[in-house]
Parts: sequence; C-alpha cells; structure tokens
Amino acid sequence: MENCGFGWQNRVLDAALTASAQVASLPVVNLRNQQGAESLGWRILGTNAVLTLRLPSVGTWRAFSLHRSNLSASASLTVSVQSGSAVVWQGSAQGVANAQMILVSPTAVQGDSVTMQITDPANPDGYLSIPLAYAGPLWQPARNYSTDSTAGIELGADSTTTLGGAEFVDGRWYQRKLSIAHQSYGDADAAVLAQILRVAANGQNILFLPDPAFPPPHLAQTGLFGRLSGGDLSNPFGVADRHALTLTHTERL
Repeated sequence: MENCGFGWQNRVLDAALTASAQVASLPVVNLRNQQGAESLGWRILGTNAVLTLRLPSVGTWRAFSLHRSNLSASASLTVSVQSGSAVVWQGSAQGVANAQMILVSPTAVQGDSVTMQITDPANPDGYLSIPLAYAGPLWQPARNYSTDSTAGIELGADSTTTLGGAEFVDGRWYQRKLSIAHQSYGDADAAVLAQILRVAANGQNILFLPDPAFPPPHLAQTGLFGRLSGGDLSNPFGVADRHALTLTHTERL
C-alpha cells in the first residue's frame, strides 16, 4: 500500500504528440483539450493505435492513463518509456472501468519519450475514441488521507411524472465525485498543494489515485481524472507540522 497520488503535471499538454492514426477532424492534438466529450477527442478508425510523446529534455514519468474512452473489456495498454534509444521501463495494463485505463510504474522513471500502444480487437464500435489522457509524474503527500474521505456520484437526469403517478427518467450523465479529507499535511505538502490547486483553478484536470500500488483493474475502478478544488487550510494541531484540508474532486465529463 502507498500513500495517495496526485497527477497534476500532465506532459500530454506540452509534449510533442504524434499518433499512428487519426481522423482529420479529430486529431491527436485534441488530447490537450480539457473536455471529456467524444466529439472533442482523438479518434482512430480501427482498433489499434500508438500515441507518442516527446520532450525536448529528460522528464519524470510514473502514471499513464486514458479517460472518457469507448474502450471495451478486450482493450490493453502497453507503455514504453525511453531515454534516447534505450527503453528504461515498459509495462502493460488490461481492465477497463469507468471508461478509463490506468497504468502506474512501481517507481518514477526518467525519459525523454513515451509510447502508449492501445489495442482493442473486440471493440464493437470498430473505432477508438480517446478524449482525455494523462502521462507524467505523481506527487504523494508524506502522510495519507483520512478515513473521513467519501465517494459519491452526481446524476444528471430529467424526470417527468404523469397524472397517474408514473415516473419517467431520462438520464443524461453519471459523474463520480470524491471528498478527499486530509488531517495531516505538512508544511512542504501544503506548498505543493497550493501549486496543484492553482493549476486546477485554471481548468486543468487532475488525476487522483487512492493507492498507486493497486493493479491496473483496481486503479481503473478507483482512480478519478477531473476538476479539483479545495477549502481552507487549517491548523487544528497547534504548533505541530500538521494541517487539515478537504479537497473536492469531480470526474470530467
């Protein structure tokens, strides 16, 4: 078990992106869009694709994920991190949940390029749709979140009730949300959190993993990529280097 992890330095947003295939009207650079709509994402005709990210210099990598996708249960994700021509780490994941796949390396790795190979041979749509992606490092606080944390959902639905009492519901969206309560952030943690919340306030999606050591199927079940906001940082323990803060995290639609 590891402390929770926040992915906020998304290199998909500033790396040079290339793809093995793309629809002209839905190119790979759409991954820089913060919206999770299929009509604004990256689309591939077929069921195989390779996404490549290149940096001008060596960077840090640990988490790799795809979100709001149409990937089916047959999908697999293989990630290779390279430094120059040498592969410094490679891993693979299977298991799609909440329309996402997540892969985390055991430790942070250094490299100047990443390839993410997506394969989904049994996809019933016959194409791949990837609106959101994350690739980059994870930040973990020195101490873990509190058991006061909660998980819930926001439902978007229109309900009509007839004179006879029959109720008809037209569902529009299903959005996961987390309340991440933490009672023991240190001063150093608080400084990083201030940076994360400033980035999130500008509309950038943040990846949250309750335990980065989980296997990929469990990461897909529990991880969340979306909007992050926080309340006031308090100091309930006097002079101790421990601060309390509750974060609200909602899945990006």
